[in-house]
Amino acid sequence: MKTLQIWLGSLILALGAVAPACAEQWPAHPIKLVVPYTAGGQFDIVARLLAERMGARLGQPVVVENKPGNNTLIGADYVAKARNDGYTLLYAGANMFAIAPHLYSKMPFKRSDFQTISLVSELPMGLIVNGKLPVRTFAEFVDYVKANPGKLSFGTSGEGGAQHLLCELLQEKTGMRMNHISYKGTNQNIQDLIPGRLAASCDGLQSYFPYAQNGELRILGVSSAQRLSGHADIPTFAELGVPDATVASWGGIVAPAGLPPAVFAALRKAVVAAASDPEVQEKIVSSAAVPRTATPAEFDRVIQADSDKWRAVIRRLGLKFD
Repeated sequence: MKTLQIWLGSLILALGAVAPACAEQWPAHPIKLVVPYTAGGQFDIVARLLAERMGARLGQPVVVENKPGNNTLIGADYVAKARNDGYTLLYAGANMFAIAPHLYSKMPFKRSDFQTISLVSELPMGLIVNGKLPVRTFAEFVDYVKANPGKLSFGTSGEGGAQHLLCELLQEKTGMRMNHISYKGTNQNIQDLIPGRLAASCDGLQSYFPYAQNGELRILGVSSAQRLSGHADIPTFAELGVPDATVASWGGIVAPAGLPPAVFAALRKAVVAAASDPEVQEKIVSSAAVPRTATPAEFDRVIQADSDKWRAVIRRLGLKFD
C-alpha cells in the first residue's frame, strides 16, 4: 500500500510538471477566425489581413472561415458552442450582441457565452444609390423616392442588422418609403444594385468605392460624426439634416467565454499588435472605417451602449422578427 501511495504521489507530481509545459505549447495547431459574413465584404477583407498578422505573431496560421446567414447569428452561434481553448474566435459586430437580442424573442446564444478580447475598428455606414437614377444628392434622392412611393427597393446585408436599421431610420426621418430586400452579404447586394434591380443600399462603404469612382453607383451620405478621412466629399447625415442617423457599427475579436488566462493574454497581445500594424490600420482607413483597439472592459461598455441605443431605435420603429 505504501509503495502504491508513493507511486501515485510521484505520478501526480509528474503530471503537475507536465501541465504547465502543455499550456506553454499553445497554440499547437491553426486557429480559426469565424467571419459571420460572406467573403469579399468589408468585415472579411480586414479580418483576413488581421488574421495574417496574428498568425505571424502566434506562430500558427489563423484561418478565416466565412459562416454567413441569419443576420450573423449562424456564425456567432457556431463560436458560442465551440471549445473555450483559444482555437475558435469570432470577428464580431454590433448585430449579434447589440441588435439581434432586441429583434428576436429567442436567441441561440447569450452574451455571456462570449469573452471580449479587443475592438479592431469602428465602421460608419453610408447610403449608396444606383448611378442611373436621376439624382445626385441626398435631397434629390428623397424627393425621387417620395415621387415613387413603394415602387423602389433598398438592399442590405441582413434583415435587422445595423445597415437595415440605418435605412429604416433614414426613411422614418425623411418620409421615404421603399421595400427592403435582405441579402447574405455585400457582394450579392452590389450585384443587384449596379443594374438597378435595387435603388439603394445602406452598408459599409469599402466594397462600393470602385463602383462609385466609375459612376455605376453614388454614395450620398455617411453615418459618421465627421466626414471620413480620405473621403471628405461625402457629407455626413447630420450635415444633411438627419442627425439621428449618426450611428456606427464596429468590428472586434471575441472568443467563447472562459479562456485559460495564459491563452487569453497571448490572444489579446496578438490581436492588439495586429490591429496596430500600420498596413492593417491603413486598410481600415481606406475602407472608410476608423482603427480602434480597446480593453475588454472598454469593449464591453461599447456593446452595452450600442445595445441601449439600438433597443430604443427598434422599439420606435416597431420592428420584430420572430
